[in-house]
Amino acid sequence: MTQRSSLPTKAFRYFKRLIYLPHTATETLERLRQLDVVLADASSRGAGTAIAAPVPALEVRLAPQPPSAPASILGTPLAPTPGEVYAGYTAEDLWVFDLFKDVRPEPKPGFVTDFLGTRTRTTSLWNIARQFDGHVLGRPVPHDLFEAVEWIGLLKAVASARDSFSMMELGAGWGPWLAAGAVACSHLGVKDVHLLGIEADPGRFELMRQHFIDNGLDPEAHSLFRAAVGAKGGHARWPRISDAANAGGGRPIRDSDGVVNKDDADYIPHAVNDYIDVDVLPLRDLLARRPVWDLVHIDVQGWEADLVAGSVEHLNERAKWLVIGTHSRLLDGALIGTLHRAGWVLENEKPTRFAFDPSKESLELMAEVDGAQIWRNPRLTSANEGKSKRVSMPASDSPAKISNDPVSLAQEHVENARVFATREDALATLPRGGKFAEIGVAFGDFSERVLRTLEPTRFDAFDIFRLHEIETIWGRPSAETFRGQTHRQFYERRFASDLASGRMRIFEGDSSQLMAQQPDELYDIIYIDGDHTLEGVLRDAEIAARKLSKYGYLVFNDYIMADPASNSPYGIVQVVNWFCANLGWRVHYLALQRMLFCDICLVRNW
Repeated sequence: MTQRSSLPTKAFRYFKRLIYLPHTATETLERLRQLDVVLADASSRGAGTAIAAPVPALEVRLAPQPPSAPASILGTPLAPTPGEVYAGYTAEDLWVFDLFKDVRPEPKPGFVTDFLGTRTRTTSLWNIARQFDGHVLGRPVPHDLFEAVEWIGLLKAVASARDSFSMMELGAGWGPWLAAGAVACSHLGVKDVHLLGIEADPGRFELMRQHFIDNGLDPEAHSLFRAAVGAKGGHARWPRISDAANAGGGRPIRDSDGVVNKDDADYIPHAVNDYIDVDVLPLRDLLARRPVWDLVHIDVQGWEADLVAGSVEHLNERAKWLVIGTHSRLLDGALIGTLHRAGWVLENEKPTRFAFDPSKESLELMAEVDGAQIWRNPRLTSANEGKSKRVSMPASDSPAKISNDPVSLAQEHVENARVFATREDALATLPRGGKFAEIGVAFGDFSERVLRTLEPTRFDAFDIFRLHEIETIWGRPSAETFRGQTHRQFYERRFASDLASGRMRIFEGDSSQLMAQQPDELYDIIYIDGDHTLEGVLRDAEIAARKLSKYGYLVFNDYIMADPASNSPYGIVQVVNWFCANLGWRVHYLALQRMLFCDICLVRNW
């Protein structure tokens, strides 16, 4: 075996000349070199297959794989990259990768494919990474082309999402994290995805648009801006970049009354005279585009601390997770100070690695390997958010499979839940004036209570309306109740004024099919009291979850395992508990009933 030596210094210098950010060049080479060493060590044991490397100094080999793994997958071990202060994660964080353990991506020539199946055009990557053309990279622990800690931040945010996922990437480059987030969502059944990307460089902006197309995303259906981002809006100089794929990134050059900011000038010296003009969009305006962002990914080459400090109140209100790339020890500390004071929780951190050099005027120029910080906003998401999401929603429209034996709730599912003596008491605490749907209206007693108590602007009644066909209902002959009318005629007469005003609509038939025809996120409150079998409750609940607004209330009647009088089994407990344990809903209230036919109200865990 030939003894392998480290990459020659001149190789580092050559690659540094290709980009504008010296520490980014070192970081990229460090990561790929470690992948090279790991794979070469494995191949030296006699199982590897060589890949031709476009850079003579870098030889890469495929690692041996278990028989069940595709031969094209590059494996990586659980170990931090040598020389790091620490990796920024522990074995307890690796559950996020288990959510995707059954994903089996296929390789495609002309692309590098990650463990989720996200495809990146080889021509969009740095020259030194193009040797992985046509291959699938394995689980990124400790890294693939990116560090595991950033993957963990992304996947924690995806795991905590519910029916929709909103993400922005600031300093997006070719948009790798946006596309990966969307692909991860597709595996977990999250179909409603909203992406926002900010990239000022024209060449890299076009790479981002192409990256979206390559991964089945329509750029026009999302929000992509060729601009820079800042705490305040305005205009700035942007370094002119001739090789978008090999560029390590950039940042605006600030000036005040014609005087260029010295830190910016030192960071990218050539941009003082060789630049383009770009718009700077204020982060607060971008955040205002959606009520809540599941993830804000920030990598703006040294502007992170100023950007976060100037926008922290808006982030507090609208962002659940932050993944922040850092570029100096000074930047690491400034971000920790700002976000700690604002009440955020630092979930993961990999500090910037630097080599002290007194000849350099700034700590940024001493950085060798960028850092990363993963922050959680406790106002909008809990510490255990997403960890229970071990069962992914089906990718198709087929219903989930739930056992008749209900799963147990955990304490996190009932934190801050209230208990009421009756459902009428609970009803009075719900928001007034919204849009209400009741599935299973019976004689209309509860419908009338809702209309009188909450005064909804819309009330939709769903029922099969066949109670008149049953001889005795709750111990009373149906003929005495309906008096020659059908069930629907009886209900229509009772609510004639509400129907005439247009406030009420009636839907007769299968509630899950009729509800499915309504617009998504239409209702503020949905009350489910229809088919009580497990299959029927699940059908209604899955459709209702899509039709409920993001901050809406999903209420189930008869939270009990069976009707003790008839011994008829129910499915409400199983579905409610499954929604909490596997989809992250939580209990908002429990309303008691004297025979324990209780109401239970769920909300999404924001």
